[in-house]
Amino acid sequence: MPLNEKVVGKRYPTDPMEITQHESIYYALGYDEDNDAYFDNRREGGIIVPPMYAVRYTAGPTAHVILDPEVGMNFMMVVHYSQEFTWLKAIKPKDVLTTEGTITHIEIRKKGGIVGWETTTKNQDGETVVLSKWEFFDRSAGSESAQEVKRQSATPGAILWEEKMKVRNGATWIYAEPSGDHNPIHIDPAFAKGVGLPGIILQGLCTMAYGHKYMVKKCCPNQDPLKLKRFHVQFARPVIPGSNLSFQGFEIGKEDGGTKYGLIAKNEEGQDLLRDAWGIVV
Repeated sequence: MPLNEKVVGKRYPTDPMEITQHESIYYALGYDEDNDAYFDNRREGGIIVPPMYAVRYTAGPTAHVILDPEVGMNFMMVVHYSQEFTWLKAIKPKDVLTTEGTITHIEIRKKGGIVGWETTTKNQDGETVVLSKWEFFDRSAGSESAQEVKRQSATPGAILWEEKMKVRNGATWIYAEPSGDHNPIHIDPAFAKGVGLPGIILQGLCTMAYGHKYMVKKCCPNQDPLKLKRFHVQFARPVIPGSNLSFQGFEIGKEDGGTKYGLIAKNEEGQDLLRDAWGIVV
């Protein structure tokens, strides 16, 4: 089914969402977080909401875009392509956030089509707190006449650090609850295989959350998550629960008043899980 390029500019307002401490902490535990900024109320100023919890409160327009018949996406053939967050202000439990999304572009490739949108999230005081960019890939929307365009990642410099981890079996179910991502490709093995996947795969945003965790741990002074102001990834390959992952960081240069660091994520076969992954630390 072809995508409808005439929908670029269409807006999707959503209802306000109150952030609870329970769901905030539950989300952090969902990707094995251990930063006390998200858990310890004895800290000065109390806890903050994990920045990556933006996957939940900025996601309101996502289902509307994917399921909007005017857009023309095939839900059963859709996977997450890329994601970017810019955090402008700390979020705390009891904040009430409202997000609006706008479709920004549609790209037709040989093997599918990309639909992209941006969101703006404001708090109860009308302050803009988070900006995000989303891209989803519809594997059924390709065209043989389309011109292939490859996005280039930064050439890795000297590796500054490396972290290794194992994705627990059951991670997709644990992460689904606080993130709100119940797509059956993550929790229904038969469905996942029926759409051409090897089985259930980890939510791409969970892989991104792992990367965010290590970027904060290795690149931010005092492991302060508020220092990581912007984070972008492109999803290159599915992650299978139970597999071993490695994350490496390198410096790219100065940008937007901070230092831009690149991130490499690989599976146990040495295959890239992310492309064009980077964060800006101020």
